[in-house]
Amino acid sequence: MSSSNEAPARFEELRRKYPVFRYDSFEVERKSSGLVARFRFSAPPDISFVPEISFGSIPEAWDSAGDEFLHNAVFHLGLIELFSYWKATSSSVIEIRAGGMTAEQVRWWEDLLINGMGEFFYRNDIDFTSTDFVKIIPKPNGSTINGYAAYPNQLPARSLLTIGGGRDSALAAALFRDSGQPFTCMMLNPSTAALDIASRVTPAEPVIIKRSIRPELLELNQRGFLNGHTPFSAYLAFLGATCLLLYGYSNIIVANERSSDEGNVVYHEKEINHQYSKSFRFETDFDEYLRKYLVSAGRYFSFLRPLYELQIGRLFSNFHEFLGVFRSCNRNRSESWCGRCPKCVSVFLTMYPFISDAALTEIFGSNLFYDDQTIPILRQLAGFEVKPFECVATRKEIIAALALAIAKTKEAGGPLPPVLEYAARHIPGATDSSSAAAILGSYGRHRIPAEFEKILKSAGLTSIQSYDRL
Repeated sequence: MSSSNEAPARFEELRRKYPVFRYDSFEVERKSSGLVARFRFSAPPDISFVPEISFGSIPEAWDSAGDEFLHNAVFHLGLIELFSYWKATSSSVIEIRAGGMTAEQVRWWEDLLINGMGEFFYRNDIDFTSTDFVKIIPKPNGSTINGYAAYPNQLPARSLLTIGGGRDSALAAALFRDSGQPFTCMMLNPSTAALDIASRVTPAEPVIIKRSIRPELLELNQRGFLNGHTPFSAYLAFLGATCLLLYGYSNIIVANERSSDEGNVVYHEKEINHQYSKSFRFETDFDEYLRKYLVSAGRYFSFLRPLYELQIGRLFSNFHEFLGVFRSCNRNRSESWCGRCPKCVSVFLTMYPFISDAALTEIFGSNLFYDDQTIPILRQLAGFEVKPFECVATRKEIIAALALAIAKTKEAGGPLPPVLEYAARHIPGATDSSSAAAILGSYGRHRIPAEFEKILKSAGLTSIQSYDRL
């Protein structure tokens, strides 16, 4: 969070100068190489953006759902795209001129903006709790897009699995592959790791989408306009909805885990969660929105929802072929591990109890438990400070994983590395491995269809407590 009054003052100044942000229009251009969706945003009097999203080749075998419903999906994709541009001015009014929305939809999108942009508000020291903080106002202005015409027909019973290159989606893909469950990988601006994982799990040609941030926005950031985190997983959800209609699929499957439900900090009496759009609440809300306003026979669910990161680390350790392939370090853009950020430490720690030190050292380039720079990161992860704004394990998991790591090292008869020695002395609970049993044996609420849940439950989970599907 900003430590001075500069950020709030800049926020108020920008809102006065740019009281309205507009989603003016969108267009769909079909090409031989695929399809381009183009959006027009503006903040009068002098700001405009025209971002594009490119979809790879569309198979002729799929009979298109029709322009009316495809355009509705693209209109919605523009709604989530605008978050990345609206934040520059944080205008108090968002005018939707590209299509119509019901009052219920307006409430849904305002709720997503408030919860999904929480980290942005926190870091910029913005009080977002007033009733008139931001209003979304639909102004169709003659548009033929009504914004609430869900595709009413059945789609092919096929699944798209989002692949980002990290551990969670790699595990989901490996489990699907080994079970014989057919699926296709969907990737946005795929990293080398994502492409490598996809090539190992299915012969199906992946669905690849390309997106870039407009340079005009980057220039505004350099000039002092506001910047910060947006709900990226929500973006992927709406991207998946568009792909259902473009490519002929009925399921959007993600690999978000139970750990994502834990927030980072309370700010203005509201919980701020970096992973809000990976949470169970968002998953539930979006799945319902998808069927009501986009694709009536579509489904959106997380295959790993019942599991904590620590459980995922244990299961993933069985897939040795992926250990040198997966990447999810945000600092190095998922191409390598920096070894000095919260994401690296969280992944390292939640895998340490289950694979050899040598294997982990090969993955990360070094043993992070011998690096003193790991200690302050560990303190953040364990709850001594604000939880890092990254996709990491819960505080309880971190402590349980430390306990397992310490027990493992002691059982091997060796001395504790400096970081584990620090944890044993200064982090309460770090020497009590009994806490890990409850986490490793737990099984949380979810919305996984029965045929997919069978795959998860056959993956080596033991002593779990089952919950009914919701």
